[in-house]
Amino acid sequence: MVNLPPDPPNSPDAGRLGGPPPRERRILEPDELLAVVLAFLGIGSILWWGLTRSQGLLADQGLMRRTEVPSSPTQIEPEGIGEGFESRTFERGDGQGPVSNQRPRRDPALGAAGLPGFGPDDRRSAAVPRESAPGIAVPAAPTAVPTEATEATEATQPIDISDVPTNHWAYPFIKPMFDEGYLPDFPESGFQPDQTLTRAELAALLSQAFGNAPREGSVRTFSDVPGTYWAAPAIDNAVSQGFMNGYPEGDFRPDQAVPRYEVLVSLATGLGLADSPDPDQALQAFVDSNPLPSWARPKVAAAAENALVVNYPNRDQLKPAQAATRAEIVAMIHQALVSRGELPAVESVYTVP
Repeated sequence: MVNLPPDPPNSPDAGRLGGPPPRERRILEPDELLAVVLAFLGIGSILWWGLTRSQGLLADQGLMRRTEVPSSPTQIEPEGIGEGFESRTFERGDGQGPVSNQRPRRDPALGAAGLPGFGPDDRRSAAVPRESAPGIAVPAAPTAVPTEATEATEATQPIDISDVPTNHWAYPFIKPMFDEGYLPDFPESGFQPDQTLTRAELAALLSQAFGNAPREGSVRTFSDVPGTYWAAPAIDNAVSQGFMNGYPEGDFRPDQAVPRYEVLVSLATGLGLADSPDPDQALQAFVDSNPLPSWARPKVAAAAENALVVNYPNRDQLKPAQAATRAEIVAMIHQALVSRGELPAVESVYTVP
């Protein structure tokens, strides 16, 4: 008899011999497999957190300083701002050179259109400091202190009437005045015929048209006309010849607009025209002469009787209180030069009579 080893439990003979049935392998369901994976992930995350915390990676002081929020804007001090601060310049994208990051300032002596401002009556709002971003220091703009040099306007430029079209109503008056040298130079080169006339420009036109013949003892100085002002010599000349005068307060107000009736009074006075014996009769040709001041009526009537009045667009409308334009005053001065035999007469539907 030969001793043989027992059969393995899973052998087919084990069942036949009355032993226990073999155990079958069980496959995990999908939800059970997912639970195992999540459990491993959770354990791994806890281990990783514990290891990194022990090493102090999240407690790095440099990182904490970078994420710290300042308690007030003054805690931030940008580099490069302080004493000796200079505005940066940036290169143009088109290669045209550097561009300053500061907005160009306007000359306070100039108005919106490049002409002088309106003197002491000009109301300009005080400059308001520009609000800066937190922590960014913005240099304050320096306050300009008026001096005699800054109060004077820019130098004059040769007059150019190319901006007066040939179909302009005043072109027949302006062209001969320009050709004969009766037009003065202004701070800007263009003539700008429809621009309002100022007292300084009126003085310049009168001085250029009627020459420099001051009367002794009549020259005055004005508090608002420094010696460096572009029209100072013309103002002295116009005042000395009796065409113009200053105000009782001692100023001339060179940048103030001139009403049309004051232009006619200036011409009549400076040219020495005799007052009209019957002003009301002479002024009947105008439908709007009633607003004229009583003191100005004889002078305006004398100007009308001597054919100095030029009314555009309606010949019967004097518009005495309306500010005169450069074209209108040049047309009236042209008529005065015609009456003196210095220029030929011009046929125009706007001359009176």
